[in-house]
Amino acid sequence: MPKVSIKICTKLHTILQDESFNNFQVVQLRDRFLAASTSNQSVGDAYKFIYRQVSRLVKKRALRKVNKESTKTVTYQKTELFDQINFVINGPIEASKPLQKLLDRTEQDAIQQLKERLKQSEVDLLTSIGESEEYMRLYKSFPEMKEHLESQYIVARENSSKLLGQIKAIKSVLSHQQK
Repeated sequence: MPKVSIKICTKLHTILQDESFNNFQVVQLRDRFLAASTSNQSVGDAYKFIYRQVSRLVKKRALRKVNKESTKTVTYQKTELFDQINFVINGPIEASKPLQKLLDRTEQDAIQQLKERLKQSEVDLLTSIGESEEYMRLYKSFPEMKEHLESQYIVARENSSKLLGQIKAIKSVLSHQQK
């Protein structure tokens, strides 16, 4: 009988190769998978991924589905064929396509939030510059208010400098994210 080849992700293969890991439920395999994973994959996404992989292994007869009527639980056992299968190990990118889509969406959201923050900071900067310019005009018109206007001018100018720093930082992060 020719050897069967099945593609499988590295972490899942490692867990299933453990001889003590047999007679398991999908939830148990999912929990082991999440414990071994370094990604922030949701429990639901991980369950779907593991369930699809287990179903595929059942179809290929590498695993046997066992229904326990008394407890209404489903467990899976490795078959004799399991040890004869040639597992082709996929890298982490292949195993986490749903996760990659989620990360891409999250990155897009972050970029959008950064762009909105940049616009708001630019508006705040223009407001602050206008405020400091107005304090200078008022100072020239009302020299008797020098002390109060000068302190307000300095505060507005410092605020402008902080906003300019924020804008530079946001632009730097945006340019890095969009590469």
